[in-house]
Amino acid sequence: MFQTDLIHFLQSFDHPAIHAIMVFVSALGVTPFVITVLMGITFAVDFKKGMVLINIVAWTAFLTVFAKESINYPRPVHTDASLKISQYEKAKENYSALLPNEFFEIFSDELLKETKTDIFDHLGFPSGHTSAQIALWVGLVFLFKKRWMIIVGSILVLLTMISRMYLGSHFLADVIGGAVIGSFVSFAIIYIVKASNYLNTQTHDLKSLTFLWLPFFLIFFAPYTPHWLGGIIIGVNLAAMLTILKRNFPVFHTNTLKRVSAAIISLALFISAFYINNSYTFSSNDFVDILIIAAINFVAIRGALSLNRRLFLIRFK
Repeated sequence: MFQTDLIHFLQSFDHPAIHAIMVFVSALGVTPFVITVLMGITFAVDFKKGMVLINIVAWTAFLTVFAKESINYPRPVHTDASLKISQYEKAKENYSALLPNEFFEIFSDELLKETKTDIFDHLGFPSGHTSAQIALWVGLVFLFKKRWMIIVGSILVLLTMISRMYLGSHFLADVIGGAVIGSFVSFAIIYIVKASNYLNTQTHDLKSLTFLWLPFFLIFFAPYTPHWLGGIIIGVNLAAMLTILKRNFPVFHTNTLKRVSAAIISLALFISAFYINNSYTFSSNDFVDILIIAAINFVAIRGALSLNRRLFLIRFK
């Protein structure tokens, strides 16, 4: 699964139209697009279901990044300089002779040593685009139970896996690994949500909001995990939990323009917080950093809810 034969085969069909489609499909898995979908659903369609979807995707991203940083396997273009298409800088030397020969064989120590001397940021395994698409569509199908979501989601997940290989960004093992993580996290969160009866409860307490407060334990593991992502999950969930306990769930305006406006305001605040979190190191202490990042995201979500309420774009039950 760590060979480039399949990638060469996919690239043999290269055509401007096919290339454009593959780039477009791949772009549907990038962070800004996924965040836009999540904020749109949460702040313009259904806040209650949106928080479940946010947690499914956020936890998937958390475990995907943790696996990437821990394993740090090279991407195909870092091992095989003969690949024609790449979204990343190619290796200056061709290490394809060192690639595994057997289907289930992993990288040799020699290959890892050679490729890790490069200046590239590898992070090849698993595929984040694949795990994000799996999480997004499994969550949507669970929450909204639309037949068209099953069909569209299945097609987009398959095309995403193909596009990531076609573009030389991932091996077959990478996209399969992403699919496994996305599926595992999705069904784990769904199980917790079902067990707590969150979706059917009218008056909430800590038991029904279990999936919102469980991430607080990430604080204790800050030095060993991507704490910036952990801080985001904690901050967003804390803001949602306190809002639900105090005011219940927000009700969106019947006017479509006002719904869209509420989503845009929320998206702008969250995107700003996201890139601040991802761009700066606030201290030399991981525990302090995760708390600061959580606070920033708490303010972003609470601020979005407060601003939308003051602008009469939402009200509370």
